[in-house]
Amino acid sequence: MVGLFFVEASPAFFALGVGLIALGSVFSEIAGVNYNALITQVSTPATVGRVSGLGWGLGYVGGIVALVIVVIADGADWWGMDTSNGMAYRLIALGCALWAVVFAWPLFRYVPEAPAAGREPVSLLAGYARLWSDLMGLWRDARSTLWFLLASAIYRDGLAGVFTFGAIIAAVAFGFEPTEVIIFGIAANLVAGVATLFAGMVDDRIGPRRLILISLTGMVIAGLAVAFLHEAGAMVFWVGGLVLCLFVGPVQAASRSLLARVSPPGREGEIFGLYATTGRAVSFLAPALWTLAIALTGATIWGVVGIITVVALGLVAMLFVKVPTG
Repeated sequence: MVGLFFVEASPAFFALGVGLIALGSVFSEIAGVNYNALITQVSTPATVGRVSGLGWGLGYVGGIVALVIVVIADGADWWGMDTSNGMAYRLIALGCALWAVVFAWPLFRYVPEAPAAGREPVSLLAGYARLWSDLMGLWRDARSTLWFLLASAIYRDGLAGVFTFGAIIAAVAFGFEPTEVIIFGIAANLVAGVATLFAGMVDDRIGPRRLILISLTGMVIAGLAVAFLHEAGAMVFWVGGLVLCLFVGPVQAASRSLLARVSPPGREGEIFGLYATTGRAVSFLAPALWTLAIALTGATIWGVVGIITVVALGLVAMLFVKVPTG
């Protein structure tokens, strides 16, 4: 992120910018796996849902604050600074780097290092062989965990589609101006954050699987309403979109909570690594169905049906996931 400050608004810097973003994405994925696995260290079986909900909810709140700072700076015309060379975006990248350091520091300061599992490092190709071995081991010993990994991979790609194509739907299908898209983004993050904070307590009370099923059902209904009632105007997107966001955060938090509950002790990092890997394996679903729906109908709004179809498939797959009681 610091390196992106040096990427100027010129084609000559394209390769540098793409390379830095790719590298940052790889590091982010690796960090995310281990970060998620730490949840068992900072929670108990009775509070894992609440802790997961707090984590996701505060993440949404942080996103709102960061976005508002950018909006204020842009409204002030960056205090007269020359932004012709992409300086505004370069400063945003620098601000993101500072933000990450400030809020990651408490993790390294206060959360103790977990003992290593003791598995020997292997080569890249051998890593795929071990991955297959791990999947077969789950099939034999923890089949419900494997089914959840597959089901969550499907519906999480639907969630990714909501974030990826939401702004396009707002701008193209409902005619939102850029400022309106940003305002909706702030409102969506606020709704998702508050809902996720409360969902953690619901998770501990009714169980993460039930919360996931309820939330996915709510997403499907809200998404279909946005698509089929779009002729009523922008208000449909505001209401339906915010209702949809109401359920997105709870699904994310409850998914992490459920996986933490069913992970064999000492293998949390491995299981969350599989969680990330299976998610990437099906990441083509939402873009493919989004494109197919638009190609068949000729209208951007029906791309929503493509995304919601992925969510619905994940919902159906989740029905077959059996979580051990207790």
